[in-house]
Amino acid sequence: MGAPFSLLFSFTGRINRAKWWLGLVVLGIANIAGGLLINPDFFLADEPPPPSLPDTLWQVALLIPMSAITVKRFNDTDRPAWLGYLFAPLGAVLYLGPHLKDWVGPMDATKLLPLLMVLFVYFVFALIDNGFVRGTDGPNRYGPDPLARSTPPT
Repeated sequence: MGAPFSLLFSFTGRINRAKWWLGLVVLGIANIAGGLLINPDFFLADEPPPPSLPDTLWQVALLIPMSAITVKRFNDTDRPAWLGYLFAPLGAVLYLGPHLKDWVGPMDATKLLPLLMVLFVYFVFALIDNGFVRGTDGPNRYGPDPLARSTPPT
């Protein structure tokens, strides 16, 4: 399995902060490029157009590699496994939320405030922990230290 494929689609092991930031940039570019191809009016309109199903499906598809790099960064800091896997369902709620009014009718925004606060707190925590906190020194329960230098055979 190639390194880029493994970085974006494997949920095992650990990655350092540099690889996480690299994955984040690559996925951000893919997000914008896909958005331009699927729904170019979104970037050109004076006010955001209604959510588009193809664009939403693209966003949800990008949750797989985003979740993979998030899981591996949480692994690197020896956090519980569920904390990384929580990224996908919370991200799906965020991307599918604009479609709710089409499915269940108009909703009172104040009822959504607790959910939005949970999403905000989790994503800020994930950004700080994944992007700025150094991983554990040496091996941990998820694998070897990604920053450990390998010693050449003698």
